[in-house]
Amino acid sequence: MKVLFVSSSYSNYYTIDDIVRRLCGRGQDVHLILGMEEKTTISDDALQNVRQDIPDLIVEPLKKRKSLAKYTKTIREILNYAHVLNNEESRTWDVAKWFRFFPPFLWCIVSSSMGKKVLKTSGIQKTLRSFEQRIPVDSEIRAQIQQIRPDLVIVMPLINPDSRENEYLRAAQELGIPVLYSMVSWDNISTKGTFHGQPDYSVVWNEPLALELSGMHDIPLERIFITGAPRFDHLLDQVDGRILSRAEFFRMAGLDEKKDYILYVGSTFLVTNDHKKNADESVLVLEVADALAKDPRTKDVNLVLRPHPTNSTFLQKIRAQAKQNIIVFPHSGEIPDTEEKRSRFHNSLFHSIAVAGVNTTAFLEASALDKPCIIIQTQNSVETQLLPHFHHLADAGFLETALSADELVDAISRIKSGVDARCEQRRKFVRNFLRPCNMPAVDAYVKLVEDLGSRPKGSWTK
Repeated sequence: MKVLFVSSSYSNYYTIDDIVRRLCGRGQDVHLILGMEEKTTISDDALQNVRQDIPDLIVEPLKKRKSLAKYTKTIREILNYAHVLNNEESRTWDVAKWFRFFPPFLWCIVSSSMGKKVLKTSGIQKTLRSFEQRIPVDSEIRAQIQQIRPDLVIVMPLINPDSRENEYLRAAQELGIPVLYSMVSWDNISTKGTFHGQPDYSVVWNEPLALELSGMHDIPLERIFITGAPRFDHLLDQVDGRILSRAEFFRMAGLDEKKDYILYVGSTFLVTNDHKKNADESVLVLEVADALAKDPRTKDVNLVLRPHPTNSTFLQKIRAQAKQNIIVFPHSGEIPDTEEKRSRFHNSLFHSIAVAGVNTTAFLEASALDKPCIIIQTQNSVETQLLPHFHHLADAGFLETALSADELVDAISRIKSGVDARCEQRRKFVRNFLRPCNMPAVDAYVKLVEDLGSRPKGSWTK
């Protein structure tokens, strides 16, 4: 069986690395088509490693549409913005900030009161969609897929703004090849754009995300499969092999073994009250560090700062303060996309007494390792927790909430004394959100791919 994965950026590859390796190990023929534009904040280590480990793995660069490129991008971004407006109450940040995807003159039109009113009407949206659906398939992209002749095409993340996977979705379907939409992360369905073509199938982690996909994007529930979260299997299985002794890890991270620590996990950015992006978490981190140091209950608790991989710009301010109880580890942000990086991340979580932050995927990873999680909800951070995807964490009830640095200290003191009030909710969240199928998600995903890819043409029903 031949499987083709398509993604507009190589930076998404690490989320399917375990899947690709498993499929190849089972004798399946895997091809990758990836956008290869370099991203300064994200390495391609996972991709380079798999190319070394599996020399027969074919990786091709993603092609860009040549004909009607500007027209196609413009009409799809207008449709994306219309989708955002359909959910305006929960997406106030995006309503204000979607200008990133428009030329200034067009943004002035679509973001005006009249422009928004017109775009929100179903008749206009149907008309725009009818124009978009008439855009012909790009011939070079069609030929690229035709040359590979896959049994199944998997596209991800597909619903990002300016998502070039859409061209491959349409081309594959014109060739009669089934297409599977695969989510990359837990925020994709509710915080991005929408579909510009109906995939034959979709795969998500759990039932809440399946309902979200169906409700927000009109994807039939009967064509949505649930597998759990493959990218987090490494946190739930055979973890002991990566866990170092406390002494060994503390030496690696430059920590004082006599002192416990909390792990502060950084966010991509914070959202201010006036819907501006704030990449500087230094004020919050320094407030927490000072509160820990001043309180007798936590004066011997350090703060290990793990910056988000795409946001380490504020570290210079942290280092300039030279706080004795703040340790930045690793030296700058990194994605856990190799065994070495996974080990650093696993041990950072495992040896902490609790994990604190604002709004980050790291809370999912901390819950997988059964670590108490605390969100900091101050005037400077609360808007970030109103982003539409955050409700998945809030609704699960496993997060402790601190309304100030002092309240965070109170929570840390309770946890340090052995009170883990949200333990049962956290474990339930892991069962329901990360591993709902009672089996490793990679196993469930690979089984699904092999099933869909082996079906004869014309039998693509669930």
